[in-house]
Amino acid sequence: MQKHPRPTNRSIKRQQRRRTEAPRLGAPTRVGFGQVPQDCGGFVSLLLKRIGWKDLEGLQARKHKAGRPAHDLSRGQLLVAIVFHYTVTWTGTLAEHLFLLMGLQMSDGTLSERRQALPLVVFDELLRRVLCPLNLPSAQAFYRGWRLVAIDGVSFSLSNTEAVNRQCRKGANQKGKAAFAKLQSAVLVELLMHNPLAAALGWNGQSEWKLAQSLLEHLPSDCLLLADRLYGCGAFLVAAWERLKQRNGHFLVRVKQGLKIVRQIKALKDGSRIVEIKALDPQDHHKVTATLQVREIQATIQRKGHRTVHLRLWTSLLDCDQAPARELIELYTTRWEQELYFRELKSQLGLNDLLQSQTPQTAAQEVAAMIIGSSLIAQERSQLKPGEELSHRISFIKVWETLEPLWLTLLLGADILTEKQKQQLCERFYGIAARRLMPKKRTRSCPRAMRQPIQRWPRKKHQKSSTEPLTISVLEAADE
Repeated sequence: MQKHPRPTNRSIKRQQRRRTEAPRLGAPTRVGFGQVPQDCGGFVSLLLKRIGWKDLEGLQARKHKAGRPAHDLSRGQLLVAIVFHYTVTWTGTLAEHLFLLMGLQMSDGTLSERRQALPLVVFDELLRRVLCPLNLPSAQAFYRGWRLVAIDGVSFSLSNTEAVNRQCRKGANQKGKAAFAKLQSAVLVELLMHNPLAAALGWNGQSEWKLAQSLLEHLPSDCLLLADRLYGCGAFLVAAWERLKQRNGHFLVRVKQGLKIVRQIKALKDGSRIVEIKALDPQDHHKVTATLQVREIQATIQRKGHRTVHLRLWTSLLDCDQAPARELIELYTTRWEQELYFRELKSQLGLNDLLQSQTPQTAAQEVAAMIIGSSLIAQERSQLKPGEELSHRISFIKVWETLEPLWLTLLLGADILTEKQKQQLCERFYGIAARRLMPKKRTRSCPRAMRQPIQRWPRKKHQKSSTEPLTISVLEAADE
């Protein structure tokens, strides 16, 4: 009986390399180690307009040895694959999307190990370099020359894996523990266009307040910052005002009704007043660290069939002729656009608020990738020309759904289509996206209530809405 020679390690590796490099019918073109994936105007091209390939390859490479390149996949290629995987909605794992994007075959286990070796600071740096204001936003995204931006926090649910339960603590109330641990993040968003300007991720238990403080340095020039009641206090506004003064910006923030002022300085003719507020030391609430003069606006908002809402705003726009009180009250309602942006992150770019990743670190990577993907879509949306100044009414979701098949076509046809054919495809896809306009948005019409009331909120039993117009009444300033 003839014995076959035992294969050596060299022969085994040669056979594996031949199987990997063997061309297959319909397979994407294989990309070499450290080479740029070519999609000719697709997703990779959009990303590389924000950050160069050389910068992407060397992102924090010297400071952090963990996650260094191994065998077939370089760091830049891994980062592109992660962002691509969490931006598109095509069914498939990261390994399957990597093969589609670069023609590289790697196991899910290997990619998981490479992701866990990537430090989070790499994604913090990637967010800092990629996110930026839009060059051609809609005129509706401004108020008297100030770019409308908002800051707020959003939380995502983490899967109940061993790594998550070991590193993260679940919240609790009198009803018991929460079902999922949360990943908190804060995002600075360009309103109406739904473009993220900066983001901070708190996978290690950081609060929304601390995360938002770190975003103040990213405020753009000539902006008007909107925020809800969490940020309506002296400590945040004094810190924000120091940055806004340098950037020729202002703020408009909602404030709790019971928050006290130091003194009233002047009553204005439109019903607002100039007041002095104080900033308290976070470590000692009896110590005043600074004072600030702001303009206070109080109003009631009514709608037939709904309870009256009392609104109290503080703003650095002190001139009532330049910015009338009624205009600022109506302007504040646009802050709801940030909540719509968070809905797009959770329900459109993601399946829901439950993340797919199995560890807190990779979950933060997932959220960072979705934010970067939403920024690329917002950029393309802002450049669409529907024939008039209506780019803010082009559907964000429909633009994203239109671009996805274009990216797939350019990937699969990179070595088949001519440059002229690729250009014609892009023009047709973008022409279709420009026609996907939404009707004019209505004001918020659903009442605030809770399905399981814990505090004094009315119980939500039946979903009802109203299209009745809002009645805004500015309350006259009173001496205190």
